[in-house]
Amino acid sequence: MDRKRSKVTPENYTRAIVSLSRRYSSTSVFPGNNYVDIGEWMLQDRSLLDSAKKEDNNTLFASDSKQPHDLVIVYNSGEKRWDVQQYSQEQHEAFFAANTVPEAGCGQLIFIRGFISPSWVSTIGSKYNIDPEFFRRHMDFLSASVDRHAYSFPSLASSSNTIFRLCVSTLLHRDDFGGQHLQSQRSGQSTELGTYRIQQLGSTRVCCGDSLVREYSTLCPCFSVIEQWISLCVTNTDKGWAVIAWMDQGRPLEKSPPGPWSSHIESKATPLPVIQHHHKMAFRTTINRLDPDANASAEVQQSAAILPLQYDSLIALVDLARRAPQDPLSMCLPLFAHAAFSEVQFLNLMESRIRIQIDAIAEGVSGDALGTFQYFSNILNRHAQQLKDSTRAFYKLAERSSQGSNGFRAESPVPRSAVAQGLGMRRQASETESARSIGSSTSDSAFTVKGLWEDYEQLHVRCVDLSKLCTQGINLAMNKAAIEESRKAIEQSERLKKLTLLATLFIPLTFSASLFGMNIDILGQNGVQFWWFFVLCIPITLSVYILYLWDFEVLRRSWVRLWERCRCMRRDRTVGKSDKDPSHIV
Repeated sequence: MDRKRSKVTPENYTRAIVSLSRRYSSTSVFPGNNYVDIGEWMLQDRSLLDSAKKEDNNTLFASDSKQPHDLVIVYNSGEKRWDVQQYSQEQHEAFFAANTVPEAGCGQLIFIRGFISPSWVSTIGSKYNIDPEFFRRHMDFLSASVDRHAYSFPSLASSSNTIFRLCVSTLLHRDDFGGQHLQSQRSGQSTELGTYRIQQLGSTRVCCGDSLVREYSTLCPCFSVIEQWISLCVTNTDKGWAVIAWMDQGRPLEKSPPGPWSSHIESKATPLPVIQHHHKMAFRTTINRLDPDANASAEVQQSAAILPLQYDSLIALVDLARRAPQDPLSMCLPLFAHAAFSEVQFLNLMESRIRIQIDAIAEGVSGDALGTFQYFSNILNRHAQQLKDSTRAFYKLAERSSQGSNGFRAESPVPRSAVAQGLGMRRQASETESARSIGSSTSDSAFTVKGLWEDYEQLHVRCVDLSKLCTQGINLAMNKAAIEESRKAIEQSERLKKLTLLATLFIPLTFSASLFGMNIDILGQNGVQFWWFFVLCIPITLSVYILYLWDFEVLRRSWVRLWERCRCMRRDRTVGKSDKDPSHIV
């Protein structure tokens, strides 16, 4: 018997979020401080709670761009073909009214391309009965104040096993942008990024379909990195399943709210595409189901923005068409693979930059190597945590997919022993029967559960290794700086030695000149001839120079030995005298 769910309307969904945000610790054991900002954000669209005022808010968060943009794309799996539907920013009511709930044994993938309005949040959330935590986590930029989120994020991992996150990096290349000092440029961009989150993302300036940026880093004068998220939520429907994939990649970046990357785009920065490789990929082609012109005209063309337009072709390309309709994991595998390929390119770039810095230190042209290594280490530590979370998300999704259609629990395609040893540890190369039932491990297949899970493990280990390499670079830079300071100290001591030698020569001369310059009679004469100056200067100078060359420690030891010898001689004479004088005999 199919499990029936109570129908939730967009209005009730909004009321539930607002009601949770108004719970206080004085009246409820489940206070909703962390939902205050998203609750206020939802109330900006007053039409959600008052249907009589729909016309007053029909332009809220709406973009005035004349170029069409498919905000929501729905892929319905079928036995023989995929049914694709697309919706613009004004069609949230049509989306809610459409009878697109998957049939028994089938699935549905819903792409959200860029930022969405409160109306779309309530529509999607109510239609698929999604936990509001999914939307709150993706819009964490709304809760910028500690009083609002109370350090509640991230929460317990077990409390939301259906919410996952992937990080996709876009590399920007430019020809030595600007002439500003690199450290000053990084500091300014960090401040500008914080302003972007508050004044752009946290306001009504951002529109439906605009791209969002989570992190922006300048690695060197030629390369910078844009980090964006893909948030996933897996939910069960009455008869099948649905996956919500909310992507930060929407409209082109130059047509979205500006940030620290805008000046780089204006300087004709070239984005590097996310390069993927699959078995015999050269003999396969992809077909655009939707219009890709919006991204084709972009100055910064992002590979992830094209992903929803060719997803059904990608499913067929990697031989997942048979498994994907019945398995949420197989449906999400291309998303995990895309994020992994982008991480490979990012780590390759980081490794090359780190090697260049280490070589510069070895050659003695270090520059600001210490600050650069610390900057790289912070970025790599953040990516290592993201990879660890993605690995755990992949395992949880694989564990969920192991649920049989009759309700019994099948063996997980990822061995539990691997998780028991930690997400960062390498597991034994063995494959269970259930893994083979979900995907073949032969070399002719791509995107197997086992292979992709191992890829994420390797990426996490490599990221940690690069972070350790940065630590070694920091130690090398500090040792190099210490050696340089020692060399400077030695040079300074040599200069002081020369000054001391000059003083040794000139002080006696100065003393002699001062002595003869006094208004007194010297040697009983009223006038002293000039040669007396040399008679006095030469002995004094020689005496001072002898004292300068003398080792005072040796002089002290010689004086102690002389004093001890004198004492011994006096004692011997006293003892000898007492032996000869009879008066001393008692």
